[in-house]
Amino acid sequence: MLKDWSDVYLIGIPDIDEQHKGFFVASHQLYEGILGREGKSAVVDAITFMRNYAEKHFDTEVDFMRKHAYPGLKEHLQQHAAFFRRLDELDNDLMIFGPSEDLADRALEITQDWLIDHIADEDMLYALHVKTSN
Repeated sequence: MLKDWSDVYLIGIPDIDEQHKGFFVASHQLYEGILGREGKSAVVDAITFMRNYAEKHFDTEVDFMRKHAYPGLKEHLQQHAAFFRRLDELDNDLMIFGPSEDLADRALEITQDWLIDHIADEDMLYALHVKTSN
C-alpha cells in the first residue's frame, strides 16, 4: 500500500529530511510506473532514477556521518549496500517477468517500506548521535 510522507519520519536534519521526502516521491513513481504497464523501458527508467536518487542521498548521509564521526558508519553502509542488492533483484525480475502487480508490491517493499524502517532504525541513531555530541 502506498504511504504518504509524514512528519513522523523527520530526523531533524533538514537536508536529509528533504531527501527522504523525495525518496517517497520516487517510490510512488516507481510503483505507479509498474502498475501503469508503461512497458519495461519506462520501469527501467524509474528504477534507474531510484538508484541514482538513492546514491545521491546515501552519499549525503555518509558525508554527514563522517563529518560527525558517527561510530555506526560501517553498519549503516552495509544497510545501503543491501538496499542496492534488492533493487538489482527487482531490476532482474523486471527483465525476466515484466511489469506486474507482484513486482509493484515488491518495489514498494524494497523502496518505501525499507526506507521507513531504515529511518526509524538507522537514521534516527545517527541523528541522535549528532544531537548528543554537539
